[in-house]
Amino acid sequence: MPKVNHMIIGVQASGKTTFAAALWYLVDSREVDTVLKKGSHNGDYQYLEMIASNWAAGWQVERTPSDTLEPIRINLKKPIDSDEVDLNFLDLSGETFERIFATRAVNSKLEELFRSMDGLLLFVSAVRKKDDLSILDIGLKMPEAMPAETDDAEVYSASDIAQNELNAEFVPGNAPQQIQIVDLLQAVADVPMNAKPKRVVVIISAWDKAPAITPEKWLVDRMPLLHQYLENQSTDVPYRVYGVSAQGGSLPKREKPQTPSEREHLLKVKIPGERIKVVGHGASAHDLTHPIQWLSGFED
Repeated sequence: MPKVNHMIIGVQASGKTTFAAALWYLVDSREVDTVLKKGSHNGDYQYLEMIASNWAAGWQVERTPSDTLEPIRINLKKPIDSDEVDLNFLDLSGETFERIFATRAVNSKLEELFRSMDGLLLFVSAVRKKDDLSILDIGLKMPEAMPAETDDAEVYSASDIAQNELNAEFVPGNAPQQIQIVDLLQAVADVPMNAKPKRVVVIISAWDKAPAITPEKWLVDRMPLLHQYLENQSTDVPYRVYGVSAQGGSLPKREKPQTPSEREHLLKVKIPGERIKVVGHGASAHDLTHPIQWLSGFED
């Protein structure tokens, strides 16, 4: 059985665990047609069963805990091929991701995982507020900080805001999302690790909340730095962008069922797998395996 290791990375609340839960439910239930099917499985799949059960019941899926590297192993196969692919999804928690960004260090176990990755599933969220405004952008939004009738107003405003920023405490998780991601990708690809995936898939989660544009256009508009980085690497490391809504809408936590949400509406969908929405590259409407098919090299 060929073995493929895909790394899943993304900052906190970017939809990684929800994707894994929905994917397992989708291939296990066989309710919806998918380009890849569930293969044979042996071992303990308690974690996958737990998160898939919560997902199907219409509850928020509990994210990967801090300091946990939860192994998610799913065997998939093409319907016309008897060979199976052993997919090991190496789910890095958001907190671990941010700690690497802040400390510039990884332990030997993480280094080994990065070196062994074949593909990279990179998660970003469509609902995260734009967090990469420049100092000049902020200055233009704060006219009260600018002296009237002054040619140097913009410079004055930017300098004043910059000083305030320097006095603020640095919180890694508050750094712009695309800066954290590009910084990590560059660090992993550089010496001494020299670890590059063969392919990259960008998953824009919570796509049901995104504007009516293509996933590629969203990436260009909202994360131009990440888009530029991926474009510059695309000759050696091709990439694709998908919009994915793995939940279908907002859901409450199981312990807080009265929280306003779209749960009641979503539970009216008779086939839970049809809550899933996938956009991009000819994927059928609910097929989460489509990005994995390309990432695994099954499709050019």
